[in-house]
Amino acid sequence: MTSQHRPMALLELAKRDSEERKRSLQIVQSSGLEIGSTGLEVFGGIITGDIAEHNRAWMDQERFTTVDLMRRGDSTVAATLSAITLPALAAGVTISGRTGPNGEEAPPQVQEAGEFVHDLLFTEGYMSTSWAQFLREAYLHLAYGHYVFEKVFSEIKSGRWAGKIGWRKFAPRHPSTVERWHFDKNGGKRGLDQRVSSEAAKTSEEVFIPIEKLLVFTNQEEAGNPLGISVLRPGYKHWKFKDGFYAVQAIAIERQGAGVPFAEYPQGTPDLEKDKAEEMLQNIQAHEQSYFLYAEDWEVGFVNMGGATTYDPQRAIEHHDTMIAKAVLAAFMNLPQDSRGSFALSENQTDFFNHSLQSSADYVAGIMNRHAIPQICDMNFPGLDEYPVLKFDRIGHLSTDRILEAINNSVEQGTLTPDLDLENRVRVLLNLPPIKEEEFDEAKEEEAALLAPPELPAPGGAEEGD
Repeated sequence: MTSQHRPMALLELAKRDSEERKRSLQIVQSSGLEIGSTGLEVFGGIITGDIAEHNRAWMDQERFTTVDLMRRGDSTVAATLSAITLPALAAGVTISGRTGPNGEEAPPQVQEAGEFVHDLLFTEGYMSTSWAQFLREAYLHLAYGHYVFEKVFSEIKSGRWAGKIGWRKFAPRHPSTVERWHFDKNGGKRGLDQRVSSEAAKTSEEVFIPIEKLLVFTNQEEAGNPLGISVLRPGYKHWKFKDGFYAVQAIAIERQGAGVPFAEYPQGTPDLEKDKAEEMLQNIQAHEQSYFLYAEDWEVGFVNMGGATTYDPQRAIEHHDTMIAKAVLAAFMNLPQDSRGSFALSENQTDFFNHSLQSSADYVAGIMNRHAIPQICDMNFPGLDEYPVLKFDRIGHLSTDRILEAINNSVEQGTLTPDLDLENRVRVLLNLPPIKEEEFDEAKEEEAALLAPPELPAPGGAEEGD
């Protein structure tokens, strides 16, 4: 390209770039509405298509039967579900206003809203169900794949917050009672139809609950599918095999343990004696006090079923037990309890598992922070620039020695300031009572006095006896 043609080419590129920018700006300005969809296929409120479950045991109402059989009838499943639920129930929860980039306090109105939300959730008298009960049931979304609550509101009649609108309860709506979901044309959830039964009237009807009234917890939501995926789904095959192997093992123990009695009689034995022998053999199986009398030339005993040479299903059962726990990252539960177990391996797997627990807790907090707290704050504190935030403390066990060592190193390096808040945080960790600000200041003064260098006599002072 010659030098005289190069400026023309650059002008053409600049013009084309300018047109592309204008076109992009027009799209941004004119497309406040969504154009595409999540791709979720819904027919009559029922989720279908490629994203739907392919195993019949996990379709529609069968899903809930399968989950209940697993979680109520298998000790390993029950233990793994407890392992992913109980740490969150035991964790501390805080409600606070957001802080700025430099750690400044939230505006007073946001702090007041935070106190309001805290009282609603954790102070008796405001809600008819406790936070622990709500959280325990909310965590069932991990087992079922999803779980739904209806937000029920009421006016607060007395106390500091009298006249404000609060939550009366987060009423559970069991997923097995949901008949169908409603979506907009882009795949966004609009609400659901629930089957409501009245025992008194002996009737059943469907009611529509709009999405604004709902808290929907979904595990591994994909393409807007509110049904989610149960944490037990990957372990279903192993539970199914294990359940069958237990039946085989029980039959084998019964047959090989008790044995099959037999009697060998000489040729020419009368039929009457054969019939009596057969009756005695049946009595040996049917009654614990049965016995057998036989002539000298008879042989009586138990057939060797070859139990020592047949395949032992226990190994298969242990394998599938491990895989069930592994499906929820809790494989450390099945490590050997003897010298073969590796402490380092257990610690690594536990740390990884704790990260998954923290992620689950953060998800639950996120649902509250997006679909519950802003809504109740807008009802009572209009015009907030920011909202209070619900946050779980660290989930999972961390060695106290490791925490104290990290704090000590951080203080020595100057990355942490040993103030009153840090002092009381450590005291809570060690199950010690907190101290007040005056006590803390007094202790710091005493520490400073001990560390201060001794005072030296002023130079040029008169010696004693002059």
